[in-house]
Amino acid sequence: MGIGPWSSRPGPYSSPAAYTDEGWIPTSWPMNYGQVGYDPIPSGWNAVVYSCIMLYAKTIAQLPGLHNMSKDDGGTETISTSALSRILKMPNDYQTRSDFMMNMVVSLLSEGNAYAIALRNERFEVASLHQFLSRSCRALVGPTGEIFYSVGGNSVMDYRMDPDFESGKRWIIPQRDVLHIKGPAPRDPLVGESPLVAAGLPTAANTGGLTHFWRFFQNMSRPSGVLSTKATLTKAQVDELRARWEEVTTGINIGKVPILTHDLQWTPMHMNSADMQIAEALKMSKADIAMIFGVPLALINDMTGATWNNTENLIMMWLRQGLGFYLEHIELAFDKLFRIELTKEYTEFQVDTLLRSDFKTRIEGLTKAVQGGVYAPNEARRREGLASVDHGDDPRVQQQLVPLSYGAELQPPAPGAASPPAPPASEEGTEEEEEVAAEEAARSLDLMLGGAINRGMQ
Repeated sequence: MGIGPWSSRPGPYSSPAAYTDEGWIPTSWPMNYGQVGYDPIPSGWNAVVYSCIMLYAKTIAQLPGLHNMSKDDGGTETISTSALSRILKMPNDYQTRSDFMMNMVVSLLSEGNAYAIALRNERFEVASLHQFLSRSCRALVGPTGEIFYSVGGNSVMDYRMDPDFESGKRWIIPQRDVLHIKGPAPRDPLVGESPLVAAGLPTAANTGGLTHFWRFFQNMSRPSGVLSTKATLTKAQVDELRARWEEVTTGINIGKVPILTHDLQWTPMHMNSADMQIAEALKMSKADIAMIFGVPLALINDMTGATWNNTENLIMMWLRQGLGFYLEHIELAFDKLFRIELTKEYTEFQVDTLLRSDFKTRIEGLTKAVQGGVYAPNEARRREGLASVDHGDDPRVQQQLVPLSYGAELQPPAPGAASPPAPPASEEGTEEEEEVAAEEAARSLDLMLGGAINRGMQ
């Protein structure tokens, strides 16, 4: 299987020249990148941002993907022999399905774009998908409006595509072979933006507050305070006193009793009102970051405002408004790559997997579905991984459940309506009619005798 009919030469080619790795400052950044929150020196993740992004990434990574098709009767059929179904199970030979989807979602939310190139087999089917770093990829528009991508930043595929691994060589790939999942693109339809564009200030405030407290606790002695004296000390004496103080009050010697000389006085320091305001600002910035990502605080282990009664509702709200959008967004990107967006076929991630640990809710839902005639018993059993049973392929309902039109012919005629003609009476009744008449006469006689007896007793 070849790599593909792509170009690694800067030209002549029908598309623009390939771009090399962009380094610390990507060429796509604006000139005032420092003023709008772009940091060219990578640093550690902010804890709140990391929690929000990984909540989406880990949730989507655990959802199996299916290649489904809508049937003419309104049902759904799962296709298990297509190229899409194989890719959703194993995208390539060095990543699992979970690895691939988790990293694609992290790239989408943190960088605004997620790129993967498709390698095809001899039948032009997608045989594998390979993710590339978003900072090393860029969408290009050709002279006649065709869309191409300059890709790079995959250590495995860089070598496979270019065994000599020449420095600076990048590949130009047509749009049909690129899975591009992008965030909101208000400036360029081919370049998405991360939620961090809006969360820049809350993230900076949260990181700055945590940095303040980190420096405070890192540099403080035990107990924290100030040494003061009225005596005039030389620099050597100050350095000696500081070294002696830190020797017995920091590190493994925390808790030892220092002995003060040179008329030194110890003034302990406590967290003042300004520090408390910084702590409150941290909570506000955390709420702002979670709001931008569409994540309830309870899902990132902040139970502020959460109760036992509303936690489940918060989770359901996130599934509908936050996770549901990204699932649909990713599914449509796969549909476009596999060219099924205009057919009855579609990609779908199994959200039911999220209930895998909630056995009670899952079984109660299946039980009601079977009793209500929505699922056949065997359909419910298959969802639990159980074998089919005899006579279990038809949906079932209770016998007394009938449509409202049932028995309409038994209703009395409307006032003024002509009564249907009575059947002609026969001179001699049938044997069944004679038996019915005899039973009615016997019941009438019993009632008469019973009434006479009761009156006699009274």
